[in-house]
Amino acid sequence: MIIGTQILARELPSLLEGRTRERVFIVVEEQVSELHPDLFALLPEVLPQAVIRTLQGGEACKTTESLGLLWTWLSEEGATRRSTLVLIGGGALLDLGGFAASTYMRGIETIYVPTTLLSMVDASVGGKTAIDFLGVKNLIGSFHPASEVIVDIDFLRTLPLEELLSGYGEVIKHATLMGGEAWREVCRIGDPVGLMDEEWQMLIEKSIAYKTAVVEADPKEQGLRRILNIGHTVGHALEAYAYQNEFRRTLPHGEAVVFGLIIESYITMRQIGGNKEYIRQLMTLARDLYSPFFFTCKDYPELLRLMRCDKKNAAGTITIMGVVAPGDIQPVELTDEAKIKEGFDFLRETFGS
Repeated sequence: MIIGTQILARELPSLLEGRTRERVFIVVEEQVSELHPDLFALLPEVLPQAVIRTLQGGEACKTTESLGLLWTWLSEEGATRRSTLVLIGGGALLDLGGFAASTYMRGIETIYVPTTLLSMVDASVGGKTAIDFLGVKNLIGSFHPASEVIVDIDFLRTLPLEELLSGYGEVIKHATLMGGEAWREVCRIGDPVGLMDEEWQMLIEKSIAYKTAVVEADPKEQGLRRILNIGHTVGHALEAYAYQNEFRRTLPHGEAVVFGLIIESYITMRQIGGNKEYIRQLMTLARDLYSPFFFTCKDYPELLRLMRCDKKNAAGTITIMGVVAPGDIQPVELTDEAKIKEGFDFLRETFGS
């Protein structure tokens, strides 16, 4: 993991020079190439032998069609098992490209260059790759860790506000997991807009270090790593529902996770007990950063169906990783739909409806 500011043009060639790979293939997210035309133009100069293409990013790219497009491109351009695929873009592109790399010829090496805050602190670490299928987020995927990750803070300068705040949702999640000073720090920061590069780098390094430690202890999500899913059972359902139905507004992933955290923490408190002060602090952060997400009780059946598709579930029981307090996470089995609906009601009634 290499982290710094304005380092990509220097570090990427250095990384590749030290590897005995046959060919280098680079996929750049279209929006990144448009926002950073100088960098996109520089890549062929610093890596003259590389095969470069652009691809649409965002959740819409995580389809079987896009996957087939990448497989076809790699095959037609002569990629072999000793090739390296470099992915420059946001989390969705890393998910898609990583899955393509994990399955092409049973696996080729990847280097990630995350360009959004969300992908820096989340998608770039842990080796999870996936596409969406049958309306379910990340239903088809694999574990395929990147060989190297380059985090260039400079990309945050051109990141739309909505994307920055979405990524900050995962920073809030990691601070919840760490507890203690990490949680107090995000509460002190509140709105992160205006943070200096050095401050961003510190926050990102802490998030990455924490997630890396958890992943190394449980690479295939057999136990400890499940704690990284706090907020995700409900959050993924909200995110997928908003995307599928062209709902009142889209719901970026990190924002959905924060709403999921609010709902799941409330359910946890009602079922096994929890820290009311944490929920109040989390609600304050959410109100400062995000707009209300409007849904009604008529949407509950579909949200419950999507929650049942969550990969943590077993034998028909919905399981969440409940936040009892910052740093104290416990699995909670939800057998009573009424309690889940009560959590939905709590968000709607306290965050605006």
